[in-house]
Amino acid sequence: MPKTNCFSVEYAKSSMSTCRVCMAKIVKDSLRVGHSQVEGINDMTMDGKEVDPRTMALAGAVRWHHFECFPRMKGAKWMTANLPASPEKLDGFKDLKKADQKKLLELWKGLLGSSQPSKASKRKADTDISGKPAKALKRPAGASSLSKLTSVQGVLTAAQFKKIQAIEEKLSSSTATALIAELQKNEQTRTGKKEDLVSRVAEGRVLGALPSCPRCKHGQVHWSRLGGWFSCPGYFDKGTLEQKRCYWRSQELKRKAWKKP
Repeated sequence: MPKTNCFSVEYAKSSMSTCRVCMAKIVKDSLRVGHSQVEGINDMTMDGKEVDPRTMALAGAVRWHHFECFPRMKGAKWMTANLPASPEKLDGFKDLKKADQKKLLELWKGLLGSSQPSKASKRKADTDISGKPAKALKRPAGASSLSKLTSVQGVLTAAQFKKIQAIEEKLSSSTATALIAELQKNEQTRTGKKEDLVSRVAEGRVLGALPSCPRCKHGQVHWSRLGGWFSCPGYFDKGTLEQKRCYWRSQELKRKAWKKP
């Protein structure tokens, strides 16, 4: 049966929830965005079999995200297809402060406002009137404003934050292929949107490369500048063809030297 995507927003009631993107704790009273999927089935039955309340509750459990991390929850196409047209329709929106309501409106504008060019217009943009290659296109204004809106200093020093921002601005004109190559050279995660790749390379150049998980020895460590937490989500075991979960978390981890391209 099809699933219905539900979204909500609120101030964290405690510091117990974990962001599903960066895996860091969401501090009490900070703005968080929730996502859940509800099965299009009767509350008591599934394929003719009775479903216990606990199973139904788990199926519709809300997964919380930092406001700053929410844009990376899914890809751009998924966001465009599933987000409501306006955040004003979200559960809890009316209970937020005016300033935070404005932030959400700007976030939605960044996520849904910039339209992708068609294939025909892209081919036309690749060459100018004389048939020569055209200059590289600039990033859409929506993408730029979204990056600024969700960029936070967190546990970084002012100097580190300024340096990372400068590198991100410089890398914004790089190709995804070049960014992936640099990440691969440093054995870092290479998936995600271009904005994620840019952020990962910039942080790596300033802070160093993240090593493999010290507990499971295979998982790629994630780091969140919001709380300074290192965490490991696990890894895919090619031998058993299973996803192995790892719940290692720490605020202490020695990074490796970054290998420049």
